[in-house]
Amino acid sequence: MRTLTRPELTAALAARQGLIERRRLDPAEAIRRLTPLQGQHPPAPYLALAARLDGFTRADLEAALTARSVVKTTLMRLTLHLAAAADFPAYAQLTRQARMRWWRKQYPHLDEERVTTELGAWLREPRTNEEIRERVWDYAGVTRETWTPVIFARMLLPLVQLPPAGHWDDRRRPEFAVDPRPRPDPAEAATLVLARYLDAFGPASRRDVAAWAGVAQRDFAAAWERLETVAYRDEAGTALHDLPGRPLPPAMTSLPVRLLAHWDQSLLAYADRERILAPAVQALKLTLSGDPTVTVDGRVAASWALEREGDVARLAVTPHVELARAARAEIREEALRTARFCEPDARTHEVTGL
Repeated sequence: MRTLTRPELTAALAARQGLIERRRLDPAEAIRRLTPLQGQHPPAPYLALAARLDGFTRADLEAALTARSVVKTTLMRLTLHLAAAADFPAYAQLTRQARMRWWRKQYPHLDEERVTTELGAWLREPRTNEEIRERVWDYAGVTRETWTPVIFARMLLPLVQLPPAGHWDDRRRPEFAVDPRPRPDPAEAATLVLARYLDAFGPASRRDVAAWAGVAQRDFAAAWERLETVAYRDEAGTALHDLPGRPLPPAMTSLPVRLLAHWDQSLLAYADRERILAPAVQALKLTLSGDPTVTVDGRVAASWALEREGDVARLAVTPHVELARAARAEIREEALRTARFCEPDARTHEVTGL
């Protein structure tokens, strides 16, 4: 069995995530390949795509959301994501399994089928979180905490936020409705999601994929049986799995600087994150704070923040490791590109901290 070094795994991640060469893809296809993009911070999916796609504009993703080829919804780890609409039913079904085990323990006195039918019929019309709270509080045992009734409904039903939710600067309270596409059976859903994950992040361990999805390893058990995979190990001896024939670039592959988004999925895709976060950088807990990051040679080397002051857009870079002069120059170039993407109407774009 082949042992993959940490630099080989870093290069593989960069290749799968479009972080070596920018691609020309429409947003729905890009998100299908990348897996759902973290959407807790509204601009984050735009920044994620700008780091990976050539010629991408904000209008491209907003058009995909308006056309419903991309949907904004609660998925992995009960956080907001933008998903390719065609794949959304599978992700919704997979993540639902673990949530419903909790739901059934919490509400054993409720008739799951009846409640699902009632809420599903009611949510044929767009509803706000406030309306969902008032409706769900009618069910016995649902406590008065702000988010309890909302999570109650999201666990039962594949709810999506309706456009213009997900647009770069939309500040309105979103409306929700039940996605009309049927969900596949759990084994079929898990198999599709596992294939998407390995395509986007492999090679990876069984623990990695479960941690990324926020489910138990047993939720992928049938998928591992159905899907053809190849086996590797990392330098610690951990078993890794991948789809046959997927790219494994050499360790010395040149990996360009990229500015990644808040909670970029590359940082959250593994239980063991060393291929993109060195131990010293992991200690900074950037995956909790959500600071947008800078990768150098495929690993996080800095974080960044953008401020607008009048006609000046200023992007500040905070290094977390020692940076070579060539790396600083490459970061500056990529940072200016990102600043122009974020603030296209600013007269001046500056980069500080290098």
